[in-house]
Amino acid sequence: MKSSDLTGNVRLLLTKAKLPDEWRQNGAQALRDVFEDAGYRTELTLCDNPDAIRDQITNNSKPGDIVAVGGGDGTINAILDAVISKQAVLIPIPLGTANDFARTLTLPDDLIDAARASIHGQIRMLDVGYANDQSFINAASIGVPADARKRINPDLKRNLGAISYAVANWQSWHEMAPMDLTITCGTNSPQNLKLRQLTITNGRYFGGGLRPSETKSPEDGLLHMFAIRDSVDTLSGLDVAAELLFGSVDDSEFAMTMECDAITINGEDGAPILADGEIISKLPAKFSIRAGALAVFAPNSFVGLADQTHGEEHTAPLVHANEINDVMRDTLDLALRLQATYPVAQHSELKSLCHDGTRALRNIYRQLEQDLHPYGILAASPDPDLHSLEELRDRVMGWLLKDADHRLANGLTTRARVLEEKVTALAAEQLPEDIKTHVSALKREIADFHKSISGILKSL
Repeated sequence: MKSSDLTGNVRLLLTKAKLPDEWRQNGAQALRDVFEDAGYRTELTLCDNPDAIRDQITNNSKPGDIVAVGGGDGTINAILDAVISKQAVLIPIPLGTANDFARTLTLPDDLIDAARASIHGQIRMLDVGYANDQSFINAASIGVPADARKRINPDLKRNLGAISYAVANWQSWHEMAPMDLTITCGTNSPQNLKLRQLTITNGRYFGGGLRPSETKSPEDGLLHMFAIRDSVDTLSGLDVAAELLFGSVDDSEFAMTMECDAITINGEDGAPILADGEIISKLPAKFSIRAGALAVFAPNSFVGLADQTHGEEHTAPLVHANEINDVMRDTLDLALRLQATYPVAQHSELKSLCHDGTRALRNIYRQLEQDLHPYGILAASPDPDLHSLEELRDRVMGWLLKDADHRLANGLTTRARVLEEKVTALAAEQLPEDIKTHVSALKREIADFHKSISGILKSL
């Protein structure tokens, strides 16, 4: 799908019940203005539910139309096949509770900002996952998450949003019996495992902002699987939860992970499969992926994760551009994590380190960003909207963890170690002088921070 294939039409399809009152009265004029100002003919339809949105796409859209769909991950799941079948281009308008698909695309929570970022972005062809031929975009889970789906309190979900998922998962963890499963990943030999949970991801996020892998992309043609064994106790399970909130389980000692393009799961016949917030199938199951199946308008921040361009001022590419981009992203990512950790931490030295570290890393990041701009290196995109997870982390850790400071410090130590290794690996002597200066400053800052946070961790 290319921009030249577009019809110039935007079909704006919004879930009526989730709209702000003002928008119901004025026909979502502010949102329509975003698309019309960008030069698109925009037609608004207010729908009662995801099925009605799907029917609108099936019956009224044409190949090359943009369908801007307002709803959450369940809504996106419901309309996936229709968008693909009609060869339309999707723009998600985040009106749901978790909005993990929007997070994957680095979309902001604000509806106007999300629409503006998308329509001024680029067309990307994303992978789509399948469980027994039923499509999903974010993740499919068996075990605790699927059991927790039926436990979510609608009032709690309405009032507390994503935290309702944490409460339901906590209940399922304690009450659900482990599963005996046989898992075959790609051409590998089958494995017989006793598990509490198995999650297969296509996108970067699931479950209200959890990220299972540092490197997972909806454009890599692979499914990522992580599983929690039955031998993992409650405290270790909380460590897995903290890893999902603060980074990934790629290197976890409590979760096993693997990647391949097809996964077969047998055992526990009839057990439900939860995908994108909805039950879509049951075991036994064959999971597969269709690469590049879904056309979306993705913001430039998402595009920048994969694409590197060179500016006009410097015609030659910058040495180690990809490595520098990784360092930039991880620097901003750590700064945001420190900022989110500051109000949660109780230990005085940990709070002070978070406060000072946030300021220092942001300053260095801004200086590097200015130096790299002439080379056409886009601003790094961190985990989208980490601030929205602050309340979730605060409440979950306040309710469930007695030693939150220790777990917070442990997560920050891991992040600092990874960033320090990446900065150290850069061949700074090959960089332009101005960039080399700031990379050296970052190297000193992160080394000092790593030493300090490690010392705090030992004292805790």
